Amino acid sequence: MYRILYILIIVGVGSHLAGQTAAATPHRALLEAAGFSVAEPAETAPAIALDDHQGKPLAIQDQRGKVILINFWATWCPPCIHEMPLMDQLFLNMKGRPFSIWALNVQETQEDVGKFLQSRNFHFPVLLDLEGKAMGNYQVRGLPSTYLIDCAGNLIGSITGVLPWTDHAMQQLLEALFQDAACQAKTASATPVQPGTLPATRP
Repeated sequence: MYRILYILIIVGVGSHLAGQTAAATPHRALLEAAGFSVAEPAETAPAIALDDHQGKPLAIQDQRGKVILINFWATWCPPCIHEMPLMDQLFLNMKGRPFSIWALNVQETQEDVGKFLQSRNFHFPVLLDLEGKAMGNYQVRGLPSTYLIDCAGNLIGSITGVLPWTDHAMQQLLEALFQDAACQAKTASATPVQPGTLPATRP
């Protein structure tokens, strides 16, 4: 009898842990298909409070209810510059959805970043991580690095390198994230946008 009870306890604990893992990464397959490394377990994203390149203060905590891509980049980084037009296209395609992209420039002056942006018409916010504090909090190991935060404020995935930001896999991932309860609360009063309108464009 004791042996049967022990087996039942082991099976029950195993099932409980499996359930915890599944709950921690509900979009694992879509994250991996889009090219992200899955953050497991998902944790609250480190705080970000920085000025943009025009001096406007922004805080990641104020973006709760949106899916956010946090992209670390520099003007001297060719892969960073290569992917920025696609990220900008993604930003424009997602207009009206609970979504944003923050491009965090790493340890360059406001003047240098301003000069770089003068000849480029990017629409997403560009922030200045002058002291590299945000870079340290996110444990950035190379550029470009991008971190995906869901509508509940959890860091759920990351990528070091370039991704085809407007491809079908990315669209599927974002559409799934938009269905999460935290996103639905944000969009309850917004004008709906029909899914499937994101064009497939590769670099």
